[in-house]
Amino acid sequence: MRRLIAGLAVALVVTSVTRADEKAEAIVKKSIEAHGGADALNKYKAGRMSMKGELSILGMDIEFSGKMSYMTPDRYRMEMEAQIMGQKLQMKQTVKGEMVKSVITIAGMSIPAGGDAEKDELKLASVMQEAERLTPLLDSTKFTLKVEKEEEVDGKKVDVVVITPKAVKRDVKFFFDQKTGLLVKTAHKGKGPGDDGTPKEVNEETYRSDFKKVSGVQTAQKLEVKHDGKKFMTVKASDIELLEKIDDKEFTIDD
Repeated sequence: MRRLIAGLAVALVVTSVTRADEKAEAIVKKSIEAHGGADALNKYKAGRMSMKGELSILGMDIEFSGKMSYMTPDRYRMEMEAQIMGQKLQMKQTVKGEMVKSVITIAGMSIPAGGDAEKDELKLASVMQEAERLTPLLDSTKFTLKVEKEEEVDGKKVDVVVITPKAVKRDVKFFFDQKTGLLVKTAHKGKGPGDDGTPKEVNEETYRSDFKKVSGVQTAQKLEVKHDGKKFMTVKASDIELLEKIDDKEFTIDD
């Protein structure tokens, strides 16, 4: 009898996990349709955009501009410029497969890179580009999905799905508007600057809004990033291009 009860308990646990996975897939499939459908999302595996925004750091609100390009599954490039206390800040970050490089200069002088922690964050940024294309989430060789309790974002009910990429082994929460199906928020543990500029672990939340169709795909034009509930960065995207591919030379990493 004990063996029967133990077997039944295991079966119930397995069944509940299976149902949760099926529900997660259903939520993702609904979002795929809301964003433009699988055909459109699968067609455009690359993209570019320009951006302007504001970065809140060391008690200052710093305006910046830049551009970003990507090609899934593992190409990513971001360039940014800003003025800090009259000094020009330039940042260039590139991911090309397992190769990662970050270069930061202030007034022409190089600042040491953030080591393995920064590399991990850049790899996650590359993986997120693929995950936010949504259709790859249904590939169990790349991602695992798990449903969590529903929440609210900006007063609207959302379904919460925990995404675990196999490439980086980091849990990321995706929040899908229950009414529209759109992906309106992501959240994960990451690294950010503390009050004194020293890197620390933070809960990073990215809110996505101002959706418009680009090449048939609903695309967020505005992002707001919070660290531990406090404003960290706002981004307004423009000149958004969705592309089938980008010349790999764009992601060249110089020695």
